[in-house]
Amino acid sequence: MMLIDYDKITWQQQQMAHVQITSCDDRVSAYRETHEFQSGFRLVRRQLQTTTPIRYPAFEDLDYIGVCFTFSDKQVDPKKLAFEHLHHSDMNITNGYEFAGNTLHALDQSLYYTSLQFSHSYISQLQEQQRLPKWLLHIIENQDKKYIDRIAVPFALRQLAWQICTMPKVSRVSDALRVESKAIDWLAMMLEMAEQPTICTSNYGAGLPKHGKKYVHAVQDIIHSEFMQPLTIAELAQRVGTNECYLKQYFKQVLDISIHEYLTQYRLQHACELLRHHKALNVKDIAGMCGYQPSHFSQLFHKTYGITPKQYRCEGMD
Repeated sequence: MMLIDYDKITWQQQQMAHVQITSCDDRVSAYRETHEFQSGFRLVRRQLQTTTPIRYPAFEDLDYIGVCFTFSDKQVDPKKLAFEHLHHSDMNITNGYEFAGNTLHALDQSLYYTSLQFSHSYISQLQEQQRLPKWLLHIIENQDKKYIDRIAVPFALRQLAWQICTMPKVSRVSDALRVESKAIDWLAMMLEMAEQPTICTSNYGAGLPKHGKKYVHAVQDIIHSEFMQPLTIAELAQRVGTNECYLKQYFKQVLDISIHEYLTQYRLQHACELLRHHKALNVKDIAGMCGYQPSHFSQLFHKTYGITPKQYRCEGMD
């Protein structure tokens, strides 16, 4: 299959006040806005859809720390994404990681990305004025350029990120101001996350035997394709060829999360997609499609997100 080299895409650029807008519309439909608030602080948001796989170049030594979310309007197989580690609705932390280049194969599907980006000097200025979350300070102090992971964030912050992603493209100064007001809200909410647990480096589980990682990846594949079915740890262990005790240890060591927690997160993320984009489905139907009884599903959803599935559909990421 023919590939498009990202470096060879022709971009149209325009400037509106302090917003730089780039776009293209051929085999790749891409749109990007960069809102520069002040030296060292900016918001980036992108939309992308392609009919041809895109090959990204290698890059390293990014100057900014990026705090970002990515979404898609359909269920996307992470294996089809060049940046598969970014495709989930938790918050991602990027600290100039090295990237050897990869190819995006998620074709004919809209992908959304939004990120607050800071220079180290801007973070230092913030630190002088307000106590920062421990995970943010840990990133600044860390020297490993491959440092990347995710942390759990409040539902309201994910909701805000989705709102930023789906706001109209900037065509007037007033449009830019509305986007930027949401970005300021995002920064304020993030600074209030002062007790967020320290996140793990990408070297977490580095001492694990290769076969241990293989078991974990095999279980992830099963969960991604069969999450709507009843799955037990004993069954998963048997299917991938190890015992239950070792599998739980391997999974926790590689992903810093239990198998049960991972399955629950994956099911609920899929439920959110269905609630958001398939209004003809009722909550009972969605519960069954995600492997839950309706009453248990509603209780678990409320416990996780602080609102009911019906409230999410009415007040959620729309």
